[in-house]
Amino acid sequence: MLREVEGGVDAAACCPAEVEVPSTQGLDAIVQFTNTDKLHQKLLYLQCIPAAATSTNYDDNIDVLLPLMEELGHDEDQPEEVKLEIAAQLPALGRILHDQQQSSGCEPMDGSNHLLRLVNLAVRLLEDEEERVVLASQTAVLEIAPWLDHTQLHETLLPSLDKLMLCPEHEIRSAVTQLYAHLGPALLSSSEGSPAQNADAIQGVLMQRVLDQAEDMDFQVRREVAIGLAVLGAALPAKGNHDPLLGAYVTLCSDRVWAVRKACADILPEIAKLAKAEIRETQLLPVFDKFCEDVSHWVQTSALQQLGPFISTLEAHHIPQSLLQRVIAIPDLEVTGDEASQLRLATAFNFPAVLASAGQEKWPQLQPAHSKLLLDREPAVRRTLACSLHELATLLGAERALADLGPAIQELCRDKHADVQEGLVNFFPALLAKLPCESRASFFQTLTQSLSLECSTWRCRIGLATQLGSLASLEGLQPDILPIAMMLCQDPTAAVRSAVAKQMGRVVCALWPFQQAKQGRSTAQAADAHKEDESSQLADGVRDISLHQAEDLHYHTRDSDMQREIDPIANVRLALARVLGLLRSTELADLPEVLGTLDVLARDKDSDVVNCIKQRPVHKIEPDI
Repeated sequence: MLREVEGGVDAAACCPAEVEVPSTQGLDAIVQFTNTDKLHQKLLYLQCIPAAATSTNYDDNIDVLLPLMEELGHDEDQPEEVKLEIAAQLPALGRILHDQQQSSGCEPMDGSNHLLRLVNLAVRLLEDEEERVVLASQTAVLEIAPWLDHTQLHETLLPSLDKLMLCPEHEIRSAVTQLYAHLGPALLSSSEGSPAQNADAIQGVLMQRVLDQAEDMDFQVRREVAIGLAVLGAALPAKGNHDPLLGAYVTLCSDRVWAVRKACADILPEIAKLAKAEIRETQLLPVFDKFCEDVSHWVQTSALQQLGPFISTLEAHHIPQSLLQRVIAIPDLEVTGDEASQLRLATAFNFPAVLASAGQEKWPQLQPAHSKLLLDREPAVRRTLACSLHELATLLGAERALADLGPAIQELCRDKHADVQEGLVNFFPALLAKLPCESRASFFQTLTQSLSLECSTWRCRIGLATQLGSLASLEGLQPDILPIAMMLCQDPTAAVRSAVAKQMGRVVCALWPFQQAKQGRSTAQAADAHKEDESSQLADGVRDISLHQAEDLHYHTRDSDMQREIDPIANVRLALARVLGLLRSTELADLPEVLGTLDVLARDKDSDVVNCIKQRPVHKIEPDI
């Protein structure tokens, strides 16, 4: 970082020892050393330009920095590294000048004229042979263009880009085509014009320029046109005229070069969202079928990867059986390599969306494919299915989900791969919530057996620990929660113990009504017995658990050489202190386990633990009689 001094920026503050330190400060130092022959020094001071501009007034930036950038950018003899650094600094400098212009009271037209100079410099750098310079220049144009007024956009920027489209180099034409497409979303975020003006600029100006390149002699430009159609289509108003865009897309889908057809296959779902239902059925469905039968393996693969998203754009009665058959056939495709695994992964990821679009009456047809994916050799496929089981259960309903997904859940609960276990645990409360109450305990027990210390990694156990609060609130699981909580509290990994300690508040609050019911009190009576204060609820829950399992109250302590030692991790001790500190106002305060643990924590070397123990609950908690 540059150090601010009187009159500007202290350039010496950012100079390495081998770089000559300027005798001047601020903008004078920038000018002095960006004109040096030392490349490293020049690059260093180019990187300092945003900091210098921020600490300099608007007029000096316009009089000094802007001409300097233009001089360097138009010098064809500058090294590629310098051109890249200039292009990279243009967005930041443009943002600074725009903010300074608004706060200085300068006329908006004057301010946008200065920004236009930066845009023109970026357009100039688009002609560079270095790809990195071109990409940085594209970014600069896209970030600064929304601050231009519409006159400058139509009369200066776009004509400058149009001239570049006449260049013989296809790299330049491809870069400009990308700019045409991405200027649409940039204009939507513009504060310079009304939404109607910006929409007209996209529809009438940018869209036509992109469509004009659909017949370019170079396939790379046509490929950028295909990609740009999806970008511009998303920026068009929902009620806009999409017919020219759809016509160009259908034409490009039959392009003689496979790379263009693959680009069209990649964006089919985005185009389908823009089309009316009739167009999707009469034009886009045949296009998809052609992609699946294409002579190019890459086009076929891209189309099948987009199968799920494409189906999700169709209404149930417009989904032909042939599309569902393609979904069913993917697990059995005789394809090897990464493409095959990516196809199965995409199918697993999109399975809930396919079922939601097709309707649950199509589940009997789709279930065999789902069962085969559950046995996939790739852990990523099985993990994806594990993460989406709760979505399928929601679509199928509780009873049908139990009958049809029950074996799948048991299979995934017993999966030994850590990634699959972790994915299942993260969404396990959501999954069990969609199943009948009486079935939850069986699945929970299977999962916890798989996540025992001998059979799982600490990442899986910490995932289970963070879900304990949510699991404890599910009806049917309360008898099984406490033993698992106590097991995790004795885990050898500190992160697991800390995670479960943070969940103990939610756990004991969820178990309190259950324990009261076991003692013969109704749920309503238990609810009446609750204190409204959260601290009282937590202490009641801890006290209730302690009366039934007093020997486990010191769940974060360990036996070593017949002496009890508190957990060595400060965060775990802090979480323990927050729970046990509430017991000081109850009858449990006299228990030897409580007194001993509180006494040790009160002398803890960590001040946060000590302060937590010193704090007393606001409300006196009366014991039950």
